[in-house]
Amino acid sequence: MFITSKEMRRIELNSRWLGLEEDFMMENAGAGVARIVIEEYSPNDVLVVCGTGGNGGDGFVTARHLDSEGVDVEVLLVGRREAIKNEAAGLNLRRLDRAGIPVREVRDSSDLEDVDFDRDVIVDALLGFGIRGRLREPVRSAVLRINEASRAGTRVVSVDIPTGLDPDTGETPDVAVEADLVVSIHRHKRGIRKLRDVFVRRVNAGIPEIAERICGPGDLITSDVWRRDPWSHKGQHGRVLIVGGSRRYLGAPQLTARGALRVGVDIVFLLTVDAVPRSDPNVIYRTVPTERLEPEHLDEADLENVDAVVVGPGLGADVDSVGILRKLAESFDGVIVVDADGLRGISEVNLDDRFVLTPHAGEFRREFGGELGSSLEDRSETVRRVSEELGCTILLKGRIDVIGSPDDEVRWNVTGTPAMTVGGTGDVLAGVVAGIAAQCGDGFEAACIGAFVVGSAGCLAERRLSQGLTAEDVAEYVPKVLRNPWAAEPEAIVEV
Repeated sequence: MFITSKEMRRIELNSRWLGLEEDFMMENAGAGVARIVIEEYSPNDVLVVCGTGGNGGDGFVTARHLDSEGVDVEVLLVGRREAIKNEAAGLNLRRLDRAGIPVREVRDSSDLEDVDFDRDVIVDALLGFGIRGRLREPVRSAVLRINEASRAGTRVVSVDIPTGLDPDTGETPDVAVEADLVVSIHRHKRGIRKLRDVFVRRVNAGIPEIAERICGPGDLITSDVWRRDPWSHKGQHGRVLIVGGSRRYLGAPQLTARGALRVGVDIVFLLTVDAVPRSDPNVIYRTVPTERLEPEHLDEADLENVDAVVVGPGLGADVDSVGILRKLAESFDGVIVVDADGLRGISEVNLDDRFVLTPHAGEFRREFGGELGSSLEDRSETVRRVSEELGCTILLKGRIDVIGSPDDEVRWNVTGTPAMTVGGTGDVLAGVVAGIAAQCGDGFEAACIGAFVVGSAGCLAERRLSQGLTAEDVAEYVPKVLRNPWAAEPEAIVEV
């Protein structure tokens, strides 16, 4: 299985959220690399060339384990010690010092002139999957020296990805290490598919399978929602349209608007009926003087200036939601989040990957029939099958949310609290998902992040307010999750 660098980073961060510290994963990775080096080459002497990041940390561990097996090891640190910001890498460098394993520091290219690269094996642990583009000095010169040794007969082993190779595309913008063997950590990176005449092996870093399946801080931190360009301007972080509200349900679409705003979207429009009060000055209201919304009322919305649309909160059971969605599908190219009354008759709409459906179990059974099953795996299989058949994203709300993608992928969100059974939290979730989709442009990614963020916000609100929280409280805690995605710790994952 090949994965992108973004996906690998997501998995690593979610593993840390589950309590697997980076040092633990680094120890497993480095030990695995050392084992493979010995199995493949039985070297007498090894030069481990390390950078100052996490990949260098893997190299430090590799060197220590090679030393423990009686191999003559020298470590070359390409960069300054003070440049090491990765705590686990710094810890493992100190372990080398205490173990008496020589570490030679290369501060500039001239420091490489008298380094002996003529070894049985060179381990390339310079740059990992998070780095791409042209190499800087002294890393570039180190790569050139490694390649010279490789052509002279030294075996070269790259940790995770050959330094200089783009981990996702396999392209080489400048120069790259010419490796004989690549040892992938956890999963093979997509870029190595383009390598020819290179042996590839994989080591397990101790990352549990569930770290790949859950939604967690890694989903948020690796997304476009996490950080903003300091030169950004109004509207650059998304515009959301909400289609909802009726004389009977006045508050639902306003809660959806609150969710979208709190997740950082710049502008929220609300297409609704006159009965809904224009009480929020942060929302731009588009009201129609009728009892209920009709498909033709979409003409009142400026869809060309909107990135995501939510249909359903407070819409009412007697509204032609199918007609609204059909017209919207014909005239709008962005993500369409369908919730609550918008889900009525959804099976009659030609869905595609623009759509994100957010049903609870009862709505799911009503619209798609059959039983969801009693176990998490049964529910997951049902959601996976329906999502793939319809070609859309489905976020099935529950004790553990199940998110299915159009591409046969299933994720679980384990955040949340029973206190969130209060009315309106689903409306907030729809707004948060739409707000994220307006910023990242991907419905499945938005559903995963939105479920995690809202569930975490509910946990933080309950911690402060106990069971007396409201949907507005959940929305107000969303920015706190954006500031600190680690704030809500995962509970024991039952049913898995």
